[in-house]
Amino acid sequence: TFSYCSQIFSPSLGRKLSAPASHLLYPRTSLAHCHRRARRLERFVAPGMHLTLEFGGGLELLCMSIKIHHVDVDLKAGEDKVTMRDLLCWIRSNLIKERPEMFMKGDTVRPGVLVLVNDTDWELSGQLDTKLVEKDVVVFISTLHGG
Repeated sequence: TFSYCSQIFSPSLGRKLSAPASHLLYPRTSLAHCHRRARRLERFVAPGMHLTLEFGGGLELLCMSIKIHHVDVDLKAGEDKVTMRDLLCWIRSNLIKERPEMFMKGDTVRPGVLVLVNDTDWELSGQLDTKLVEKDVVVFISTLHGG
């Protein structure tokens, strides 16, 4: 197989970055050169928080009919955690393609949407002020049904 891109681990971001595999295309270009280039690119990549978002009870229809999303949510400058308020804003801007008013009312979710953070009701952890950490699982389930 022939690869045009290689994955280089970035210690400061804690994830892999893609860098052109010029060491595969041009024999005189070293792998070390590609690693240096990836470190330079690293400065321009905003670190994000990896989260798993699950939508159920009909809410998945607002998100391209996909129930589970593995996402990287950008951190605010100077912040090391994302709050549920930030996440809901991110979901409205990046994930919901149509009818965001069916999911949100103002800055929060609509009444009738159950929100679980790591299988715990978000009302027990502070609702919009709940701080999320890396690899948290956030579930949104609509409890309203039409008839």
